[in-house]
Parts: sequence; C-alpha cells; structure tokens
Amino acid sequence: MIRSVLLLLLMFSVQLSVSQNKTKQEVLQLMAEDTCECIKNDSVAFAKDVSLEKKEMALGLCIFNSYNKRKGETNTFKGDTFENIEEVAEQVGMLMISVCGSEFMAIFSSDELYSLATDEDEDMPPPPPAPKNENDFNMEVTLSSLHNDAISHITVKDEFGKEHKFVVIEQFEGYDLLKTKNFSKPFRIYYREQSFFDLSEKRYVTKKVVKYLEKI
Repeated sequence: MIRSVLLLLLMFSVQLSVSQNKTKQEVLQLMAEDTCECIKNDSVAFAKDVSLEKKEMALGLCIFNSYNKRKGETNTFKGDTFENIEEVAEQVGMLMISVCGSEFMAIFSSDELYSLATDEDEDMPPPPPAPKNENDFNMEVTLSSLHNDAISHITVKDEFGKEHKFVVIEQFEGYDLLKTKNFSKPFRIYYREQSFFDLSEKRYVTKKVVKYLEKI
C-alpha cells in the first residue's frame, strides 16, 4: 500500500515538473487556442447585436479563464496576477489573429474594428518573439561584436572561424544575452534569410535576420 502511494506521488511530481517546462510562448499559443475555442462555444456573448463593451468583457473573461488554467504549465508567470494578465491579454490577442483568424474578426463589425484600432494603435504592443523552430537555419557561433545603429546587427564567428553578420529587425528570444561579457562564448543562433535593398550596390542583397538565440 505504502509503495503504491509513493509511486503515485512520484508520478504526480514528474507530471507536475513536465507541465511546468513549457516556454512562455508555448503557453501563450495554448491560451490563444483556448480563447478561440471559448469564442466559438459562446455564440450568445459574441453575437453581432451585442455591444462592443460586452464583447470585450466576454473576451477578457475567456483569456482570464485560460490564464488560470495554463499559468501552472510554465514558471514564467510570477508576481502580481493582474500585471501578468494585462500583458498576456495583449500577446494572446495578437496570436489569435493567426490562430482563429476570420472567426475572431467576424465577432466585430467594421465600425467596432475601426474603434478598436483607433483606440489601441498608440499603445499597440509589438508582435511577440517567435518560438524556436528547429527547421530554421541555425549554426553554432561565438559572439564577436554588437552594433547598435539605425539597424542593429551582430557579428559572430562560426566553428571554422568564418565571420557572419546578422541583422536585428524584430524582437527575438535571447536578445538579453547580447552583452560584452558573453563575447567569445558559444551560442546557437537561429535565423532566416531576407532580401534588403542596398543603396551602395544598387541591388537587393540577402542578409541573415536573427530569430532566436540560446547559450550552448
């Protein structure tokens, strides 16, 4: 009997540990999916004749319920719940545009969408950083230099000593690792290739854009 109880406790602790290992981005993605499902299952609260204020309240409740359901799946959310939920709601809202797309947009009339856009444009948060994608281009590098110009870029060396330049044009996970104390330390950098017009060469050139950075 005691052995069975200990085994159950061990299984529970392992399951709890695994559930808390998700990244913030993974949990936000799950919350966006939860919220899309919440909208789909509550046709009354999101009917076309319901006021914008009530739709916003119903949407906030969907996000809040998902937050309470998912917050234990990551160690990211700490501190004050209401500080977290305000930031989370903005990020989940951005993800919902791609997760439930037309279904999300269909709950608002064109006038309501305009009202939301004009109210929030000034404080519109940037899109959240993309999660790591193992299918992206990536390489093992050491950080050589950091340049904060109009378009920031970093210089690295690969394992063969060849230099590469990566431009920074958006948020990415791991940007806080770009410090002089980390120069010459090993990293894995994930990136995409994108064309930019070069005035000096009078043509489009392909550059590497940072998507994700992690220590090795």
